[in-house]
Amino acid sequence: MWTPSVAADEFAAIDVNQTFFTLIPSRFPTVDVFVRVASDCSTELAEIESLTTPRLRERDRLLNGAQVVDGNSPLLQNWNHAPFIYENPEGSRFFDPKQPVLELASDMQTALAISIRKREAFLSRTGEAAIGLEMRELSRVVRGRFADGRDWKPDLNPEERLRRGQAIMKAGFDGLLYRPMERPAGFCICAFRGKVLERALQRDHFKFVWDGSRISKIYSFGSGAEYHPDDLRGVAQILAA
Repeated sequence: MWTPSVAADEFAAIDVNQTFFTLIPSRFPTVDVFVRVASDCSTELAEIESLTTPRLRERDRLLNGAQVVDGNSPLLQNWNHAPFIYENPEGSRFFDPKQPVLELASDMQTALAISIRKREAFLSRTGEAAIGLEMRELSRVVRGRFADGRDWKPDLNPEERLRRGQAIMKAGFDGLLYRPMERPAGFCICAFRGKVLERALQRDHFKFVWDGSRISKIYSFGSGAEYHPDDLRGVAQILAA
């Protein structure tokens, strides 16, 4: 049962039970991570890598020595507990890098707009030549009690964003809803812990076409459709069903 604190009075609360979306770097078709460096001993390399992986150490902590009864438990899924283990050097919308959280979008068009902006920022810093990037769509249901910040201005200054994020976390919420600058017509959810997540599902794959200065086109492997990044940022829903 959720018990609000005094700090919670500053924020509107909402019960969430909805599917949210994100994109992660991938390959299509998918391949074993070690195949390209040592195809004949990829299993052994994976076992060695697992000895120093924070994600797997956290998995062991969650199990607390117990045998795995349900290997499909959402809490044990890599995509659901890794975001809370690894620090994000860029931080997140309402938290600095020291506070790992998971940010998801209310719809795939919003998720694409956000992902495009992040990929462009990264590729611009590294001066990457023209290249195609494969991105994998993930969806999962989120359930919990969240602070509702969808009426906040998307361009809140960084200091105020960090203040509100800390206050919401201290108030005992499971996270917050907010409007992203990349596409204010949609909204995002910021989850503080993995227990509010259902199992993540793989869906479509996309190719981001980086031309050396910007992402100029998006291709959907599932529908065969092509999109322009500027169109994805608009109010109109343009993704193929």
